[in-house]
Amino acid sequence: MDKLEALEKKPVEEWRLSEKIHYTVRFSHAAEKQKIIQELSEKEEIIQMLEEKKMDFLRDTNLALARMRAKFDERDEQMVYEKGIAKGKTIGKEEGILEGKLEGQKMLVKLVLRQRMAMNEWEEKQIDELGEEKLLDLIQSLDAIHTPEEFRRQIHNKANQKVQMKQTVLNR
Repeated sequence: MDKLEALEKKPVEEWRLSEKIHYTVRFSHAAEKQKIIQELSEKEEIIQMLEEKKMDFLRDTNLALARMRAKFDERDEQMVYEKGIAKGKTIGKEEGILEGKLEGQKMLVKLVLRQRMAMNEWEEKQIDELGEEKLLDLIQSLDAIHTPEEFRRQIHNKANQKVQMKQTVLNR
């Protein structure tokens, strides 16, 4: 009892929840204590309303943050996509340039050889099938090719080098 009466000397805002409940239950029928109980009740209603407002605010804030995150994620995804497309285009252009250069070199080799000898389909196909390295080897030996036999010997040598390299790698 002394504890509850001492409580009346403190402002209601400083009371703990358990003290508020205890006081309300103990003095709910005492007329002289109704003013304090009424004040407690009003304060609790205000506190509850403030808590509800706080929860609404937090819910709205969380929703707004989630929307912003989704928008940023979408933007980041779009930027990554656009960078990937740009990089793919750049790589494609580079590959196209290299492929075009290789095809151009093959055409030049055929042109030079056609001026020196009559070429058949098989010979042209052999040139078309050469990789970049073998084509460069053939270009370096173009001065030595004046007849179909010399061409076949050069192609044969390039093919044998390729087979020998494969066997060397397999034997290791």
